[in-house]
Amino acid sequence: MQLTQLWLMFATVLPIAVLQWWGMRSIERKRIANVRARHLKSLQSADKLLQQSRQQNAQLQQELAAARLAVKRLPRPEPSRRTPHPEARETLMRILDEAPPTRRALPVDGFAETMPSLQFPPGSTFGNL
Repeated sequence: MQLTQLWLMFATVLPIAVLQWWGMRSIERKRIANVRARHLKSLQSADKLLQQSRQQNAQLQQELAAARLAVKRLPRPEPSRRTPHPEARETLMRILDEAPPTRRALPVDGFAETMPSLQFPPGSTFGNL
């Protein structure tokens, strides 16, 4: 191959390669510009939403503080005393005294039994509790 043919091929390929590089570069720059624009738009919308949420949070905190203050200022009712029911206590004591004990002696090893008490049969009033 002669030198002139090589130069001729180089002179033909080089402008085509430069044009292709320049075209691809401009296309890529447009794509990057579009991506940046979308990114900035999403950042702006996220910032706007963040500001709104901060305002709502501040408003809710103020409302909560006002509600807590209102609750603190409410008059507290006096706690009602439970009135004893002597007849109910007497009835329970009588039932417990009349029931036969399930164990007549202490356990041999001195430890309490871990099984449920069978003092009241399952069908009785206290067995259904």
